[in-house]
Amino acid sequence: MAKSASAPSLIPAFLALLIIILFGYLIYSDLEASRTEHMLPPIEILDPPDDLPLTIIEEQSEVSSSDEVIQQEAELFVEQLSPVIESTIAIKEGRDQFVRYSNMLNLPKIEQRKTTIAELLADPNLTAEMPITLDFDTEKHTSTTLAELQNSLEDHTATITIISIDGQTISQPLIDIINQYPLGLNDEITLVETQHHHIETTVAELNELNIDPQQTLLASITLGVRNFAVSDLISDNENNGGLYYVHRVTEQDQQGLWGIIQTGLIDKFRHGLRIDGVLHNKELAQAVIPADADEKLASGMSSFLGKILDSKVDHSYIYNFHTKSMGRNANLIHPGQQVILIEFSAAELADIYQFFSDNRNQGIESFAITD
Repeated sequence: MAKSASAPSLIPAFLALLIIILFGYLIYSDLEASRTEHMLPPIEILDPPDDLPLTIIEEQSEVSSSDEVIQQEAELFVEQLSPVIESTIAIKEGRDQFVRYSNMLNLPKIEQRKTTIAELLADPNLTAEMPITLDFDTEKHTSTTLAELQNSLEDHTATITIISIDGQTISQPLIDIINQYPLGLNDEITLVETQHHHIETTVAELNELNIDPQQTLLASITLGVRNFAVSDLISDNENNGGLYYVHRVTEQDQQGLWGIIQTGLIDKFRHGLRIDGVLHNKELAQAVIPADADEKLASGMSSFLGKILDSKVDHSYIYNFHTKSMGRNANLIHPGQQVILIEFSAAELADIYQFFSDNRNQGIESFAITD
């Protein structure tokens, strides 16, 4: 039996028609977009007015160099070292100041004497409210052994004082005592330690202190205050318009004028000053002066600071309130009786600031100059 022919499928024809319709739509859309016309306004050419304002662009000034910044800091630092004020400036022990020729100074009138508590209480000239400062040393005795000292003392080369069991007093480094003396490490000895006492009190409170009445001590008695002007001590002819570093001589001034000036400069410049509107990336204007910046080097070079100190020692004013006289002998300074004035020009102080600011992160060789 013969097979009958199957009817042709309409799906391929339908798909072909769909593709033709989609393709035609895309072509038509593109043609419509290409026929869009954009109307531009006509261009009008105008002549510029004769008085057209002009803006002149100036070249910006260069940023201040590091040297200029330090120089500006130095000048303001020196200016602020001693502000222009009308009130009296108090000069206290350990509170040195830079002052101006026109300033009034207030200085405690202090009498110092080596005495005892018993002698002070017997003095009818001392009133109960008088301030008084006592300085004295006492000895502390502690029973111990060399073995214990080996364990407790970090530095075996520092000098110590001991008393052996037979009463012999020895003052030498611990290592030498162990090696040189026939003492057993566990033998009982007495360690002698000196203790310094600094007591601020009044005459009325002396009886209440737990001090041996016969203990020898240094008493600094405040008898009042002295008010005076710098111009009372230095004549107009000697004044050069600079600043005066004022220091009251104390028992601690063991290095004389050189040490006084050196310590004063180091402290003032290292402490620094706050100057608003000038400093960049730091809070204080300060110059760190190394403690050994004044020393002469093995290379034969003299330090920048050393030359300044040498000059100032020879040109300092030393006023003695006891004799009411002005002197210049750097070897004759007396605690409690004298005030020292050292004149610096503004340029000298600014140079010191700039020098140690430039070399603040370098070693001592940087602080030297050729003779």
